[in-house]
Order: sequence, then C-alpha cells, then structure tokens
Amino acid sequence: MVLDKIARLLSQTIGLDPDIASPNQIARSVETRRVRCKLPDQSSYWAALQTSATELAELIEILIVPETWFFRDGKPFDYLKTYVTSEWRPSPNRNTLQLLSVPSSTGEEPYSMAIALLEAGLHPKQFEIDAIDISHRALAKARLGIYTKNSFRGEDWKPRARYFQQTDQGYELSESIRKLVNFQQGNVMTSLARTQKQYDIIFCRNLLIYLKSEACSQVLAALDRLLIPGGLLFVGASETGKIVADPYKSIRQPFTFAYRKSETPFLPVQQSLPEGTGNREQGTEGAGGAGGEEKRGEGVLRLPSLADFEPSTVNRQPSTVNHQPSLNLQAVRQLADEGQLTEATTLCKIYLSDHPTSADAYVLLGELYQANQQNRQAEQSFQRAIYLDPNSYPALVHLALLKENQGDPVGANLIQQRISALGSRFQNRILEGET
Repeated sequence: MVLDKIARLLSQTIGLDPDIASPNQIARSVETRRVRCKLPDQSSYWAALQTSATELAELIEILIVPETWFFRDGKPFDYLKTYVTSEWRPSPNRNTLQLLSVPSSTGEEPYSMAIALLEAGLHPKQFEIDAIDISHRALAKARLGIYTKNSFRGEDWKPRARYFQQTDQGYELSESIRKLVNFQQGNVMTSLARTQKQYDIIFCRNLLIYLKSEACSQVLAALDRLLIPGGLLFVGASETGKIVADPYKSIRQPFTFAYRKSETPFLPVQQSLPEGTGNREQGTEGAGGAGGEEKRGEGVLRLPSLADFEPSTVNRQPSTVNHQPSLNLQAVRQLADEGQLTEATTLCKIYLSDHPTSADAYVLLGELYQANQQNRQAEQSFQRAIYLDPNSYPALVHLALLKENQGDPVGANLIQQRISALGSRFQNRILEGET
C-alpha cells in the first residue's frame, strides 16, 4: 500500500515511528500535498516523493505540528537557574556556557532558556545557545519572534513585559533576546552527527517519544557525544524510560526530568540498529530529510534503508465508520466494557485522528492495548498521554504498573515518586469522579 511505503520513508528519513504517528494524519497530509502537486493518485505522488527532496520536505512541514510554549512545564527552567547560580563555574578552558535546544520548533524553548539564564544573573557573553529544527517554517517564525497568547500557556508569566512588546501582530520578543539564540535548520537524524561542538546543557524534550527504537538509539548516541562529562540532558516527562541508568544519573528534582552525564562513555543497550545498518560510508544522503541539504560526513552510521523496515502493522485502510458525529469516548469505553475490544480500538484511533491532543483518548487506547496484551503499544499510548498532560494520573499509574511487570523497578519507582508528588490533588479528583 502506498501509505505504508510513505510511512516507512518518513521513518527512514526522520525516524518517525509509524506506530505513534496517526495513519489518518499521514493520509491527510499526503492528500493535501498530492492535490497541491496536481497529481492524479497516490502512486504518482509516491513516485514524486522518491525523486524530489523538496517535495519530501514539504510533506514533513505539514506533517509536523509544533506544540510548544514559553517555559513549558516550568520546573526544568527553575532548575536551570539553580544550576548556573549554585553549581556551574567558568574555567580558563571553558568560560562560556554552551547550550543546545533540539528540536527548537518555533523558538519558545531556546528563548526560555536564554531568559532563564538572564534571570539567573548571567551576562549574555557568558552563554551561547544553539537551536536546531527540521522545519524551515518553524525556524522562520522563531527568528521573527512574534507570538500569540497560545505561546504563553500555563501559569502566569510575570516578567513577560520585560522581554516582549505587544503589537498588532502579537507579542514581539525584544531583539536583544533574539540575538542570543543561533537557529540552524537540520534533520536530527543527520545534523547532530556532523556537529563537532561540545555542550554543557542539552534540552531534547518530546522528540524521542516520536522516534522508532533504532532512531532513538541513534539520536541518544549523538547527543551523548555532544554532551561533556558532567553535562545535563533534559528530556520530556514521558521519555525518562529511554535514558540508560548508567552513565546517566537522574538529578531527582520534582517534575524536572534531567540527567547528569558521568565519565563513562555511552553504549546504547536498549536497542540495536537493524542488521546491515552499521556500515560506515561517505557521500551524500538520498532524500536528505529536509530540502536535500543534509550530507553525510566520514564515520557516520548509515541510516536504515527502506528494506530494513517491515511494513507497519497499523491498519491504514480507510474506515467506513470514520467521522461519525455521535462518536465520543464514552461510547468507545462502553464498547470496551462490553468486550468488543477490536471495534473499540478502531473507534478510539478514529477519535484520535480528529482529536490528536486528547490525553484521555490515549489513556483509553493504552488500556485497550493492554487488554490485548500489546504492551509496547500500550506503553507508547500512556507516554503520549503524559506528553499531552504531564499530570495524567491514570496514565502515570498504568505506566508504573507496566514497568513493574516488565521488570523495570527503577523506572516504576521514578513514576511512583511522580504520582506521590502530585499528592492529594489527584486523590480529590478521584473522589470527585473526575478521573
């Protein structure tokens, strides 16, 4: 099927896990680009993708939807300020703090890093921030530095007026802050391997959850090479299980999800690349991720080819029950309670195609996968729910139990600590019937 081939191409190019990406989202993106290219069918569009790096970049642009805001999840930035004021000390050999944000999306995260460092008392000459993203459009918005209220979600951000000026277009970030971030376009699957710079701090939040296991190992190995011994790696709330316990040690700060690198070199132990992908070679890369600009340098692992991946097990056939106006999660849950797990799973996926930010729907999908003994898919669904709602009590509980059953007591204990930290708030919600 053409959509399966396109999904595997996206997996090869940007590491996208077909089991995480919504089949309907891929289908809609493909159809949008096919119509824009004035091609008669999906087969002709597939042929165009194979010969045009530019068209592949356009497909990736509309498939990747930025989901970020300033000081997202707060606590990592609080710890960043604590770290630079109480632990980091410039030395003759390293007197400038080097930071990396990947992916940087539309700029809210790297700009938050810059503002946090200034709030901590650092002078602009004491730090440098690099920010990498695959999307040309996201980077254009980041460099422009004009944001809407949607970029200031969460708790009220009091110093906003200090760094932004309200205009007719939105909130414009001051030029002095924009100059502190060096934005670069690049595919994380290839650009990190070519980078020679060493970083004290890396923010890589909410990327790993979307990657296939092979791509995740490849990215983590690249990040480890870039991070100095003793450096800090920040990941997303649902990505902590992807960090190996040694040589990375959790800093154990509530809701921060940061790890300190020890002197031990990184060896990926979770997964291995598919057989035949370990050869080293030189030359230019096929599709190049975005715009055909990526090139492979000497000694970089070859990316998996299309032949390295089996067809996705996700059912990509169009459903005859899609877009039913009466479809809701309560109806889906009722089917599940009646034991109609297959139909409930199908309807839950359809619901998610129309409501891709519903944490409750991902929790339900995870429960359905669990009932069918599909623990890997269940874990991914619960992680996605936590990504959308870091305080999703049901997802946290399910994920803790999964890790315990899978023989991962350390991972289960970390999640239990998060659950305990949430405290009575969730107990009250349970009593009130909100969960």
